[in-house]
Amino acid sequence: MTAERPRIEPGLLAELLEAAPGRVRRKLDAAPRAAEGWDWSLDGPVWTVGAGNETVTLTGPRITESSQAVCTCLLSPRCLHLLSVVGLLAPTGEDGEDGPGPGAEPHRPVPPGEPAGDRTAGAVPPQGGEPGPPAPSGRGGRPEGTDGAAVPASAGRSGAAETARASGDPVADPLTAPAGVDGDARAAAALAWAAGARTLAAGVRAAGSSQRSELLRAAATARAARLPRLAAACTAVAAGPRDHATPAFALAEYTAALAGLLDTSWRLGGGPEGPRPEPTLADVGIGRRSYTEVGSLRLYGLGCERVVTASGYAGVVTHAVSLAGGTRLWRIGDVAPGGPDRAAAVYGAGIAFGGSALSHRDLGRSGMVAQRVAASADGRLSGGSATTAAVSAGCAWDEEPLAVLWGRPLADQVAAAVAAQAAPVHRTGDDLVFADLTVTGEAEGGTAVVEAATGAPLVLGPDGAQDLLRARNLLRLAAEPGLALRAVARPVPERPGFLVPVAVHAPGLPLPAAWKGRVNLSLDTLPSAGSADPTRSRPTEPPGADPGLGALTRVLARIAEAGREAAPDGSALPARLRGHHLPTAADVLGEVVGAARERRRTATGESVVPPPDRLARAWLAATTYLGAAHRHLRVLAWAERVGGPPRPAA
Repeated sequence: MTAERPRIEPGLLAELLEAAPGRVRRKLDAAPRAAEGWDWSLDGPVWTVGAGNETVTLTGPRITESSQAVCTCLLSPRCLHLLSVVGLLAPTGEDGEDGPGPGAEPHRPVPPGEPAGDRTAGAVPPQGGEPGPPAPSGRGGRPEGTDGAAVPASAGRSGAAETARASGDPVADPLTAPAGVDGDARAAAALAWAAGARTLAAGVRAAGSSQRSELLRAAATARAARLPRLAAACTAVAAGPRDHATPAFALAEYTAALAGLLDTSWRLGGGPEGPRPEPTLADVGIGRRSYTEVGSLRLYGLGCERVVTASGYAGVVTHAVSLAGGTRLWRIGDVAPGGPDRAAAVYGAGIAFGGSALSHRDLGRSGMVAQRVAASADGRLSGGSATTAAVSAGCAWDEEPLAVLWGRPLADQVAAAVAAQAAPVHRTGDDLVFADLTVTGEAEGGTAVVEAATGAPLVLGPDGAQDLLRARNLLRLAAEPGLALRAVARPVPERPGFLVPVAVHAPGLPLPAAWKGRVNLSLDTLPSAGSADPTRSRPTEPPGADPGLGALTRVLARIAEAGREAAPDGSALPARLRGHHLPTAADVLGEVVGAARERRRTATGESVVPPPDRLARAWLAATTYLGAAHRHLRVLAWAERVGGPPRPAA
């Protein structure tokens, strides 16, 4: 595995960029990734980078002082060599430095048109097998459940609330509880809003090192004010000016990140004055999680997931449920720096929880009684020194008390899971569904065609091209038409009818007795699965029909890329949106175009561009509308696939 390069404090990187002469910054803007092709070598804790006749030296895994980054050039530390090198370093606090955030699932791109909430902890996001945004969560590379605390939050839900959740009724979530925001936090939000608004008005294509330093300065200020989600949003957007001319840049993801930055800063008090919702813990984000003692828990294992992130973290997460006082889903995980091989090793190793000798493989199929358990607001369990645990009998999925999880209508479960994945932060298990399925046909590309209990045709598939073991296992299941499955799965919002299964109960398969009829699809290898070819192509079904929102998505993305000058003129597009019965889309687009083309006269009669606040607010309103519209259409498309609309919220 290639050694990870050092990380640099955002504030220090901003200082270095700001101190450089204009001519150096212009050269840096012309080739922001020139140092990628230089000679990088590691000797103990010291990195050396050969830049022609000069050498840049980086000392330590975290660059927090200018003395840790030096160059032999006489202009150091304001030379192009040093700035090119440090400009490639990831800022501390980004996802991956301290491990992935809640969910511990593989990264899945944020769909275009949706603000980048952190599906993976207070970062940008988002979901799936972790690092999302998610996401900075800040765990110092320690196993899940052992990190320190810094954000006060209630760890559990009331029994009444959990009973309501099991019945499908709305529940109170500690992540949505109001969070106090002081003057420092509001000042940081105002700074982030200003940086984001100027970046939007200029466009990422024209933004250079000066704009990047402003975003990094905002990130450092947000971190100092204990706003991890806002800090992560700033660092994510700050990568855009550096990467926009490279294959690493994705306009849809950058647009979502910029929308997330403006949305978060506005909710925390930045931007123009006006009514806004009360900030919540989800808006603040989760840095070092706080853990609150929840007493004793009788846990039943549901399944395990492999976690491998693009930022160099790997491990396993086990999902469990407690039923006393209401149904609550929890997560016990071990995710730390490492490659894919670490996940397989952790799966069979003992868990660091309450002195138990259970492995993740065993816990996912059995149970545990734990005392003096501490938990975070998002459902992570902590194995602190005070916790004691003992192995207990598990429960079959088709027997009480676990059978209740499969009793809720699938349409209701999908609607709740789609809403959870769109939220900035969600509690573990909120993005999962519990479904009874029957294998009905062949599979290609690592997918299996199944039928829900309602008769709805669905597809079980892997979570990305690298999810090869799950793909092979699904091909093996697809070879058994008529096979009955009881599954724990995660719906993919933008692909109605597509589920990524975590674990299945398949009593009709010849499985090892120790598996108890259950298969963790990303970790276990089904018999005869090795000969299956998961790379065969299969035409993917498009998401639900686009009634005209695609045009609005493209306009907003073009403005993020090229600035206010990219706003369209004329009324053809608004008229087309109204023709699609989307009057609100036409209205928000009109506001964006009006703000982008606004000019003001000075006292001397000159026409000048006004401050970017109005444009940023109008653009944010349009992206917020677009995200809500996409989510609504996806829920309707999913409801049509799984057998009827979800019940309306009480």
